[in-house]
Amino acid sequence: MRDLVRKWDALLRARGVEHEILLVDDGSTDRTVALAEELATSLAALKVLRHETRRGAGVLLRTGLAAARLPLVAYAPCDPAYEPVALTKLLAEIDRVHFVSGLRAGRRVPWPWRQAGRLWRLGERIVFGPTAAVPLPGWLGWRRHVADVLARVFFGVRLRDAGCPFKLFRREILARAPIQSDGDFAHVELLAKVNFAISWGNEVPLPIKAPPGPPPKGSLRQLLRDACRVFSRPDFGPSQLQDVCPPCAGPTPSAPQ
Repeated sequence: MRDLVRKWDALLRARGVEHEILLVDDGSTDRTVALAEELATSLAALKVLRHETRRGAGVLLRTGLAAARLPLVAYAPCDPAYEPVALTKLLAEIDRVHFVSGLRAGRRVPWPWRQAGRLWRLGERIVFGPTAAVPLPGWLGWRRHVADVLARVFFGVRLRDAGCPFKLFRREILARAPIQSDGDFAHVELLAKVNFAISWGNEVPLPIKAPPGPPPKGSLRQLLRDACRVFSRPDFGPSQLQDVCPPCAGPTPSAPQ
């Protein structure tokens, strides 16, 4: 954890503008909080936030995003698989859009799906002419790909890895996307709401592998509950928005979960 936080700090300091790192501990039972608070004494940009009990990715994001104060907000798990250097790819795209989401490389795409993808892209060229469609950078497992199809059908999220927990947002659009989900569906919910608010986004391939295997049964039940809650009673924030993004020294993001 300490090495990863130092990497975030080094990457953001190298950009030469104001930044902050918000480390949200979701009810860990080891020495994570103690180590983080010790590290905060030497890293001025680091702020440690804590949940007394484990509450889920959605609650974690609510805590972190509520505390963020700079114009750009990036979030990622505090996991070595999600290297801070990948943020540079998202930052390279953010000037043209309102948000950028990662597209995890995963494993090599099985050959039947590679062939199906080629036929699909060929059909698009025949029907629509030259398109920007590109092959999947990797295989995330059929469950995750089916989940992305469902996110497109029911929530209008036209991304191929909507559940990727590595994203970058302009903070002002988050006022239209208050998180209602408690679990991992929060990653899709954010995209669905900012998309509904006519915000433009992009997806950038990252050399990150999704966790192998299906999610635990408890996580799946939570995901379905959250999806139903958002679909049936979506919250798009207040009807009148205040100035949530005052001018500041520079657009460097807040940091990881």
